[in-house]
Amino acid sequence: MYIVLYAVLNVCGAAIIKHQLKGIKLAEWNDWLKLLFNIPFVAAFSLIILSALALFKALSTNQFSVVIPMATGLNFILTIAVGYFMFQDKLSLLSYVGFFLIIGGILILSINNQAHA
Repeated sequence: MYIVLYAVLNVCGAAIIKHQLKGIKLAEWNDWLKLLFNIPFVAAFSLIILSALALFKALSTNQFSVVIPMATGLNFILTIAVGYFMFQDKLSLLSYVGFFLIIGGILILSINNQAHA
């Protein structure tokens, strides 16, 4: 549960930041200051901080060797989905293969974790 919350909050925060950066190159200090005082950016950064707290909770109740791979994998899956649907990122055949390998790894870890619970 907390692993999913971590991934959702983290990817939502990153997507909002990416959206705020559209057309901005962050080449000047002024660009950075505008970003840092932008309300959606602050809200997105807050989501990322909340995602870290959810990850800490997951780590406090589960094995490190299960939480980190599952959290990272779910984060990758959501990132790929948001990138594809929201930002029209293009995926190669190799990207799709990696995507399905990540899903398979998460399923194996989940099954293994339930068997040893």
